Amino acid sequence: MSSYEGPYLSPPVRGGQCKVPLGGRSLQTAGHAIGGFEGASAGTAAEETAGDMGREMDETLAEFIRRTILKIPMAEMMTILKTWGFLSENQLRSLNFKQRKESLVQDLLLLCEENRASINDVALLDIVYIQVHRHQKMWDVFHMSKGPDEDVDIFDVEEFKSLFKKILHRALKNVTVSFRDAKENAVWIRIAWGTQHKKPNQYQPTYVVYHSQTPFAFASSSRLKSAKPLLGQALTIASKYHQIVQMDLRSRHLDSLKAIVFKQFNQAFENHNSTTPLQEKSLGLDINMDSRIIHENTIEKERVRRVTQETFGICPQPQLEFAQYKLETKFKGDLYGGILAEREEPLRCLIKFSSPHLLEALKSLAPAGIADAPLSPLLTCIPNKAMNYFKIRDK
Repeated sequence: MSSYEGPYLSPPVRGGQCKVPLGGRSLQTAGHAIGGFEGASAGTAAEETAGDMGREMDETLAEFIRRTILKIPMAEMMTILKTWGFLSENQLRSLNFKQRKESLVQDLLLLCEENRASINDVALLDIVYIQVHRHQKMWDVFHMSKGPDEDVDIFDVEEFKSLFKKILHRALKNVTVSFRDAKENAVWIRIAWGTQHKKPNQYQPTYVVYHSQTPFAFASSSRLKSAKPLLGQALTIASKYHQIVQMDLRSRHLDSLKAIVFKQFNQAFENHNSTTPLQEKSLGLDINMDSRIIHENTIEKERVRRVTQETFGICPQPQLEFAQYKLETKFKGDLYGGILAEREEPLRCLIKFSSPHLLEALKSLAPAGIADAPLSPLLTCIPNKAMNYFKIRDK
């Protein structure tokens, strides 16, 4: 996990500055932009955005609807529209899902116009789509914590939403924030960022998943650098935590990230007795092979199986695509002398292991005879340490 040196300051009420360490850096946001939100009304900025644009909003909104619907595969269209819940049953039955997609989009635009759809309504449709296709995003993990003497507060989801909106709207004039509740006490948040002079960009939003009663939040990566400190402010204040750090853990597989930080995977050794003795299992060996070799192979295979099970457990591993190791080490040994032996600066290199399912791939190495068992702790500690970014330095 990224570290931060220096004091953590409580979020400001009025004036002053608040430091929110993210990714090991202290990010400052002016207090006057964040503080003093007590009298703000949730949703005000979004309503003003729609009101200010007036009739010009029609074409912009229609394009937003069109592009959002075009993303949805035809095979999933009915399911996603039903989950959205904006169209009535009669309206859904009136749609012809066998026609070309462009024609279907036109029909849906007419229904949205009939129902007087708003930006927030379409944003909710976008959230439903992303919930289904969450693997299309790269997700960062954030960990929040309280001070040593702070108690856990009772969580009120409506208060959280209201406060989250107020904080962002006070900090940034043009921003739209939408929420959708999900299972497991999760709140999905969609934030379309603008600037003081530009309207929110609805096509490059940030998605956040926050599980109430936990100190963890998951956010899709954003190109907007200023979004990270504002998001950190909103999360810590709205959830009533004291400080926030970005963990050295990211993946496209949101469910696997949750399994890792919530410790919902099994790496503890469990001894399940097989009904078939190992000696009776097919080892793929030549029938004429010396019985002593067969015995040695049997013992070794059993050892590898046991060590692998002790290391990885019996359950499927969380799905990660990569693990990255940054090494900074000085040259050791004076066998050849020369430039490397006299070099004071450490040697730096980057090693990256990648696979569609890295942990399962690592789990299979020893049984396949590709690596010795047990594997290096640097490879097997990923779920327990909740990290897939490592920095290795000389002690």
